[in-house]
Amino acid sequence: MAKKEKRKILKTEHFGIQRKIVANMTTESWQNIPHVTYTYEPDVTEFMIEYKRLNEGVEKENKITVNTLMLKVICEGLKACPAMNAHIDFDRKFVRGVINTLSEINISMPMVLPTGEMMTINLHNFESKNLNQMVDYIKDVNRRMKNTDLNEVMFDVSLDNTLTGLRQGKIKQTLQRLIGSKTGKHKVKTLKGKEKKAYEAIPESDRLTKHDIEQGSITISNIGSVYREQRGAAALIEIIPPQVTAIAVGAVQDKPVVIVNENDEKEIAIRQVLPFTIVFDHRALDFGDIVPFIKKLDEIFEAPEIIHTWRDGGTDNLDMEEIKHEREQREEKYQQSKDREKARKEAEEIARKAQRDAEKAARDAERAAKEAEEKAEKARKEAEKAQKEAEEKAEKAQKEAEEKARKEAERAAKEAEKAAKEAEEKAAREAKKEAERALKAEKEAAEKARKEAEREEKIKRDIEKAQQEAEEKARKAEEARLKAEEALKNVEQIASDTDAE
Repeated sequence: MAKKEKRKILKTEHFGIQRKIVANMTTESWQNIPHVTYTYEPDVTEFMIEYKRLNEGVEKENKITVNTLMLKVICEGLKACPAMNAHIDFDRKFVRGVINTLSEINISMPMVLPTGEMMTINLHNFESKNLNQMVDYIKDVNRRMKNTDLNEVMFDVSLDNTLTGLRQGKIKQTLQRLIGSKTGKHKVKTLKGKEKKAYEAIPESDRLTKHDIEQGSITISNIGSVYREQRGAAALIEIIPPQVTAIAVGAVQDKPVVIVNENDEKEIAIRQVLPFTIVFDHRALDFGDIVPFIKKLDEIFEAPEIIHTWRDGGTDNLDMEEIKHEREQREEKYQQSKDREKARKEAEEIARKAQRDAEKAARDAERAAKEAEEKAEKARKEAEKAQKEAEEKAEKAQKEAEEKARKEAERAAKEAEKAAKEAEEKAAREAKKEAERALKAEKEAAEKARKEAEREEKIKRDIEKAQQEAEEKARKAEEARLKAEEALKNVEQIASDTDAE
């Protein structure tokens, strides 16, 4: 039996506390939660213009990021659809369940630590914060994150979860977790002695605690910030129990979108689109339950000037009217550019049609000239053939007449000799008659030759007529070509006028 080939392992790395927690929570999620996912792709072209206006004149460190703005947008959607901001408690064994809709919007959001490690932070009470307060909150989290030991804070959370399980009677699970985290190669390494005392001496106001990474009311992941040039969307993300909703925000990207123009006609335009992946627990929600959330986001993206009211001081009604007016002007200008482009394309199509007509006329003229030439050549050959046949027939008729006359003369001579005396006068008359008949035959042959000559003359006239028709068609083709050139000049003039506008 052949020996099993040994695998070549590049690196072996045991789970740390962060990976243990993520693995445990996501496994529980996929085992227990029936996920439903929906991809929402709003047109954010005008929204992104208002976002840039939002940061005009703002110092770099105080600028509002797309991530913060999306958190605010989602919070507004959750206020309109509080059922998505809830926790569920379901006992499958007894088929009993409770859904607790929460008043506070505490967002669990994955963030990258200065070490490059990922930690999910609980952004508390975002239901009552404006954009500037959100910016300050996240800045403070980043400040405290620099003084935070990931293993320590996550071990505190893990220990708290273990003790909660013990209080709930989950003794077996508690023992298994203690063995898994405190023994062997999989032991979680935490601070000890002086290092631990020094770390605990840092005020909690200057570092993250378990309060900052405890379970929120909803999870929001900004996958668009990981790679902004991406051209896709998340298909599915896990819901962390007991939450009932998770949302992934993608990256703004250009996509073809069906829009309705001023003539109520549908057409395709390149617009900016921002994909959202909305995932919900089917035990707690049906698709109809999340419709108010989507409708609220639709309202925001269709009238994005509302975002100016979300910052410190807000915006008065006059400013809002000016912002709305400027947006309407941009849309009107965009429509005018589309109209000019449409006119240019129509002019180009007219020019192309004129060019095609001119080319067709030229081809028709060329074909007519060729046909006329072929007909003339055929008529010439037929005339030559007819003339040759007429000459041959006249020559043959003349020879036949001469031969017949000769034979008749010889016969008459013989008869005259035989009856020289008795029928001299009669023979003379007969000879005269025969001579007249020969002369008549000769005249008939000459008349026939004349008619053949007239037919040849008629054929020549037909040839001249065909040549004249060919010349007329060539003249008309030249006129069509000149019209095409004039149409092209008109197109160039229209294009020039369009560029000038």
